[in-house]
Amino acid sequence: MPSYKAKAIILKSYKLGESDKIVKMYSQDGDIINAVAKSARKIRSKFGGRLELFNLVDLELSTGRNLDIINQVEIIKSFKNIALDFYKFVFCEIISKIILKTQVSGGDSSPLLFKLIYACFNEINNLDPEDVVSLKKTMCFFGIKFLRITGYVPLLENCSKCNQELKNLYSFHKDKIYFSVKYGGILCRKCADSSGGMEVLGASDYRFLYDLFNLKLEDFRDLEVSLPTLKRVYKLIENYIIYHTECNVESFKYFKKIGL
Repeated sequence: MPSYKAKAIILKSYKLGESDKIVKMYSQDGDIINAVAKSARKIRSKFGGRLELFNLVDLELSTGRNLDIINQVEIIKSFKNIALDFYKFVFCEIISKIILKTQVSGGDSSPLLFKLIYACFNEINNLDPEDVVSLKKTMCFFGIKFLRITGYVPLLENCSKCNQELKNLYSFHKDKIYFSVKYGGILCRKCADSSGGMEVLGASDYRFLYDLFNLKLEDFRDLEVSLPTLKRVYKLIENYIIYHTECNVESFKYFKKIGL
């Protein structure tokens, strides 16, 4: 069987048979890798704890018919703090599930998605324990950059229904800015009056959403945002991802249930 090398982030793993483990990963080249680690669950496995969730690993694999086979693996980066914090773990699980539900092995490769996953896992790993506010900010950042990379960018300067240019939304204080998940962006007043199911954003909500698209993570990290704005924009991005990618992650529902 032909072999190849890859660097990848582990997004999911589960048992196969009595001792094997199936591992799903996103590679540095921008592709999903589905592979099996034979005897990985045995006490004296050569893989040890290297195939844990969210690890960045260096792999040597053989190409298989349905699943590739992991021959060797070394840890490049272990995000140890994620597994120690419930909220960190679940937010990283959401990121992983979004990637796995929207990307397929052999599909359009996207190395930018790999960089985004790594940056967000690294950010989450370094946050203070149970810092849910910073976690939600990071998830908003991931959601918006994910939409940009995958081509689902909402319109924020033109009406998403009639394409009318809406000027000075960022500069001026407006009590109501209308946003439609269905139409994919903001609406002018006329289109908003004739459309249902829209969200009403305040000036601070719009600015935060706009900044998400335009700031790098290191600049966005120190951006101040009120809790009400963070909550509204987080929910908006979540609903947008679900509607436009048909990616309804169970963890979204869980967080709603416990009020996060």
